[in-house]
Amino acid sequence: MAQKTEHGVEAAFCVLTNDIWAYQWSAKLNDNNTVFHVELTALHEAVIYASNLPNHNTSKIYVDNRANIMASSNSKSTNETARKIFKILLSNPRIKVSWVKAHAGNIVNERADQLSKDTTEHR
Repeated sequence: MAQKTEHGVEAAFCVLTNDIWAYQWSAKLNDNNTVFHVELTALHEAVIYASNLPNHNTSKIYVDNRANIMASSNSKSTNETARKIFKILLSNPRIKVSWVKAHAGNIVNERADQLSKDTTEHR
């Protein structure tokens, strides 16, 4: 979900629906951001996207950074973005956030990593 290269810092997420790439989001962030913050920003955007889907849909969000999951599951996190994620998840129990090992072949995680890398290099 995040890339930090000599070209900048990029966050991204992708949506796979019925084996079709339904949506993708990416943004270039301030070069001073850490990978933790960049990935937390992508998670925040993914949670917002999922919260706007019809209520009958269960959404699964895969994250390859355990620190982001821990921060966003703590209502007293010192990170404002993590607290926002917590509030959205609390009010939308149909959204599930799960850890996935990075670079282990999860198609959605690999696509998001490639999207963030491509976007960073082409901006």
